Amino acid sequence: MRKEEIKKQLWTIPNIITYFRLFCIPFFIWCTVDRATYISWGDYSFPIIGMIIMVVAATSDLFDGMIARKFNQATAIGAALDPIADKLMHISALLSLTIIGFVHWGFVIALILKELLMIIGGIFLVKYSQPIKANYVGKVASALLSFGVFMSFFHEFFRDKAFYSDWIVIGISLIITYVAFAGYLKQAIPVFTIVLKALKEGKDPNDVFEARAKEVSKASQKDETDKSTNNNYTVSQEKEDKMMENENTLDN
Repeated sequence: MRKEEIKKQLWTIPNIITYFRLFCIPFFIWCTVDRATYISWGDYSFPIIGMIIMVVAATSDLFDGMIARKFNQATAIGAALDPIADKLMHISALLSLTIIGFVHWGFVIALILKELLMIIGGIFLVKYSQPIKANYVGKVASALLSFGVFMSFFHEFFRDKAFYSDWIVIGISLIITYVAFAGYLKQAIPVFTIVLKALKEGKDPNDVFEARAKEVSKASQKDETDKSTNNNYTVSQEKEDKMMENENTLDN
């Protein structure tokens, strides 16, 4: 992506909302780790304030997508930043919950390994304006992981009363996450192949992608023209057949 295009896309309203989510991360980490901010509930004490900040940040994710679609403000930068913000929020929340002993460290390692690859790949691909499209499995995994993280803010209760059900939800979501990752990888490999080949040949990958886009556009236009021609031919042929039928009828 050209520098001019990057500057143009940076300050759209949906992207500003994404920046807000990123801005919230250090605050919910602090309110989750610092037990002085906890709120007591019966025999337990929970990081409620940290959870509220995380929920507000996560809820804002609903609005940036709606605004982008309604006002035609969808951008390649937004498509790359939005999932990165989600991943950083999940990692930060799980890491802070792990520090206080509410989440097992194994979950964090499994998530970080996968998310780091996604973040690095996303940054690399957005440079060439080739963001990877989110798939349904990934959305389900993200929603389930968010629910598991939310449950883990009350881990002491689930540990004592519900057989670690918060950890069970997180474990299932991570399995689905890796299934979704395989789908993202399938999309990314052809793009990486084109970029590496272009760099090896001393070409700008942006030029290669632009040329391919033009070829696809021309092919699409040609298909539309061919279809239109075929349709016109079919209509003309039907008219001729109809006229011949009428003439035969009159002759008879």
